[in-house]
Amino acid sequence: MLQVNPLDRGYGTYSNGIRIGNNNGDSTSSLYLGCIKTAINTTQSGQWEISKTNDKALTINTSSLRQTDHSVGLSIDGDSSIIKFNGSELVNVGTDQSITGRKTFGGTTLGNIQLNPTDSSYGEGLRISNSPFYNVSAIYIGTSASLSGEIDGQWTIIKRNADELCICRTADQNTDNRGLMISADGNTLTFNGSVIAGAGATNGATNGSVNYSAGNPILWGVNSVGTEGGFYSDGPKIYWRAKSVTLGAVPP
Repeated sequence: MLQVNPLDRGYGTYSNGIRIGNNNGDSTSSLYLGCIKTAINTTQSGQWEISKTNDKALTINTSSLRQTDHSVGLSIDGDSSIIKFNGSELVNVGTDQSITGRKTFGGTTLGNIQLNPTDSSYGEGLRISNSPFYNVSAIYIGTSASLSGEIDGQWTIIKRNADELCICRTADQNTDNRGLMISADGNTLTFNGSVIAGAGATNGATNGSVNYSAGNPILWGVNSVGTEGGFYSDGPKIYWRAKSVTLGAVPP
């Protein structure tokens, strides 16, 4: 047993000692911080200890709250694979030094992540998943409690393997030309296969349009002179399908 007691020198707030001890009988050893100077085998309020226990774990805790099952404080188990704080496991490291297993925090399951609400009136959940093999990641909205599969009315926000972003029904996520999609370069917006804005627009004006009525575009902006169909303007006049629209009173 080794104990180091500082000289008082009038500094009452620095009068606690450090104790190093071991027990050959049960193979334990400890470093005690803030121990009383007048004894070598007692504890006092506020004293901490760093200990190697008889089951070969390393623990850090206040001396007054020491537990044989290490349920108080920070502990690392004997083979250095599990870290716990107040009995709750923080990290479980496998032999390859990666986090293994599935973690659950208040209904959140990690692996793929799924949030399942407990209120029955909002019984559908949210799932976040990815596939490193296919370069695909997705958020599923309105899932069942199952960690896979789909239910009626479920929707998907998915980054596909060609890097485009798509919002669609989960039932349509593997079907071409379904849903709202932004191209991989972020320049083209399509809906069910029709380009509705951005570069490469084929059913409307390349300078931006909103399609309606079987693909006839309304051109936005001042002095839009494209004649692809629909409404457009050259400034003084408005045209519909390349024919001037007369503005004025309707004759009786």
